[in-house]
Amino acid sequence: MIKPDDKTPNRQRADRAWKALVGYSEDTWLDGEAFTNLVDFLADSMHWCDATGQDFFLALAQACRHYIHELNDEQHDERRLP
Repeated sequence: MIKPDDKTPNRQRADRAWKALVGYSEDTWLDGEAFTNLVDFLADSMHWCDATGQDFFLALAQACRHYIHELNDEQHDERRLP
């Protein structure tokens, strides 16, 4: 469980993603269905990639690498705390 006062960079990233998902789903938001809204966003992103010639799976792989790097950075920072 994330503490409400958590201001770590990864919490800020999670909050930013939440705001983007809510903004994206504003007209179609299903109460209590955040996961379903995330799936819809990802599927629509795949359609956008098809329409614009982008490689969704390359972007996803790169996002996964960024995510792991950011987790490692946060764990490294926690080891420095007194």
